[in-house]
Amino acid sequence: MVSTTTPMKAERLLDAPVIYFDRVQTGGVRGQTFAALLAVHVEERTESISSEHLVAVANLRFSLGAATQFRDLLDKMLLVASATPGPAN
Repeated sequence: MVSTTTPMKAERLLDAPVIYFDRVQTGGVRGQTFAALLAVHVEERTESISSEHLVAVANLRFSLGAATQFRDLLDKMLLVASATPGPAN
């Protein structure tokens, strides 16, 4: 079992793919494994026709521990991105 308290350095960081998505199309849980389908919204326009569709970019599978870490990371990122009332500090 991997310790979640001791940070480990990720190897081959620059080789990891960058995945852009703007939709979480579907999600589910099977036992202790979580799943999410990530997609991107695409709009194609020509002179006379416009069409929109979603393109799947990744199928994620992750453990309960990874889901908890990811939720904590997203909560912190959303807190930083949220607007605060009053003048900026």
